[in-house]
Amino acid sequence: MNQLNDNSTTIRLVALWGLSEAFLGGVLHALKLPLSGLLAGGASLVLIVLLGSAGRRGTVLRGLLVVLSIKALLSPQSPPTAYLAVAFQGVVGELLAGWRALPRLRGLVLGALTMLESAGQQVFVLWLLYQKPLAVAFNAFLDKLLGTAGGATRPDYALWLAGGWLGGHLLAGAGLGWWAGSLPARLPRLAAAHPEWQVSAVSAAAPTAAAPVPASSPTAPSPNRWRPARLLTGVWAALAGAWLGSRLGWWSAGPLGEKGLAGLLLRSALLYGAWALVLAPWLLRRLRGYLARPRPGRWAADLAAALELLPEARRLVAACWARTAHRRGLARLRLLVQVLAVNVMNE
Repeated sequence: MNQLNDNSTTIRLVALWGLSEAFLGGVLHALKLPLSGLLAGGASLVLIVLLGSAGRRGTVLRGLLVVLSIKALLSPQSPPTAYLAVAFQGVVGELLAGWRALPRLRGLVLGALTMLESAGQQVFVLWLLYQKPLAVAFNAFLDKLLGTAGGATRPDYALWLAGGWLGGHLLAGAGLGWWAGSLPARLPRLAAAHPEWQVSAVSAAAPTAAAPVPASSPTAPSPNRWRPARLLTGVWAALAGAWLGSRLGWWSAGPLGEKGLAGLLLRSALLYGAWALVLAPWLLRRLRGYLARPRPGRWAADLAAALELLPEARRLVAACWARTAHRRGLARLRLLVQVLAVNVMNE
């Protein structure tokens, strides 16, 4: 199988996908915005559809490995659930990429499944952290707000909210996927009808040589840059030891066993600390060590090619955004996707 950078269109799409996940997805996950799954997932959905139409069998899956690596290098604060969502999108996109007939239906299925997974993941995380007390508290709050009495005949507001959340994501993903599925076939007509969309100032050529990224390069941050502070690691280790001792019956669980807010915050810090302070830094060190090897392999060459294109991809997005200044809101985002697709796919 050839390298991704043998096809300039595919490597540009992979670079844009990595840029979207590393910066847009990373910022949204860091800010904990309620619709982060729709915004970041929608951008990835369109890029996966374009990548599946432009590449051969296996292109989406190989691009997924590159995107996950870029996300780990440039957005290390992302939680593990974000990597799971990206992986699910890529795997489903690869499975559907071989189905060339009915592109709109293929996009609809991809969008519906990926958005449903994203919404379901958020509901599952809430249930895992809060479990039943969250639903009970939410129902009691609405009973008080609406002046209704709780009982067997009372509606389960929490269940209704979760169903509406899942259904809304399902419909939004299906609609976006249906629209994205028709985009590749419309691009030649859009390019011919709107020559002013072309961004000539940004070079779209793929890199001529893809060298492995050394561990000390500016693109790959030094291992010490994201290393957790010793104080935070010590606090987390103390919490982990207290939890483990309580589970073994050596002492009382204390705040870690409470069902209130204090217990919830402590358990959340314990879970997130295991990822942010222990597992993620270890994985990053292993990744940078692999990239620094003399002959890192084909995947590392694909990653280096995509990393080299990231600055150009950022300039391209900025230039296309400037060309859509006459639109507002969702209309501007829709036009931005079209202008970007025309510049990437029709050169």
